[in-house]
Amino acid sequence: MEIIKKNITLVIGISIPILMILFVAGSIYLPGLFIKPHFSFLYASGDDSYYYYNNGYQYSVQNDKLIKNELKQPENPNYNPPRVEPKLYLYDVTKNEAKEISFADAQNLDLDSNVKSPDDFEVVYGSRGDGFFPFFWGGGTDYNARYLKGHNVSKKLNLQLNGGSYYNNFRFIGWIK
Repeated sequence: MEIIKKNITLVIGISIPILMILFVAGSIYLPGLFIKPHFSFLYASGDDSYYYYNNGYQYSVQNDKLIKNELKQPENPNYNPPRVEPKLYLYDVTKNEAKEISFADAQNLDLDSNVKSPDDFEVVYGSRGDGFFPFFWGGGTDYNARYLKGHNVSKKLNLQLNGGSYYNNFRFIGWIK
């Protein structure tokens, strides 16, 4: 105890940076423990072909209900791909997991097609940093990861995806009311 009294300025000088680190870490990680999203959502996967030849189906929301739209290009005698029907998934935010559901079951859901949920969360791409300016130039969007973001908190989503391209393979449809 006497050593601390003799070196009180040293103890204070070491304590301040440690307390600052604890404060910053707490302000970053503590909100994530208390702020939780409440609204699950519906998404489609497996329609990455939509961007390439536009010959299949796409889902949308009208009057809070899911509808299926047929997409058809003029017939091409050289290239006529099969119709693609994307799979539908219900993402449960409390369990952080997705499960496949049928179109008939999805039509019974009341959906909100806004980008942000009623509790102010949204599904966004991840970001990556490949360096530290000015030493390395990097950063950008990580198209292989999706996050649920809101209220200064983000949570990585465990999505189930079908198809060949991860980049075009997730289509947000709506929040479940």
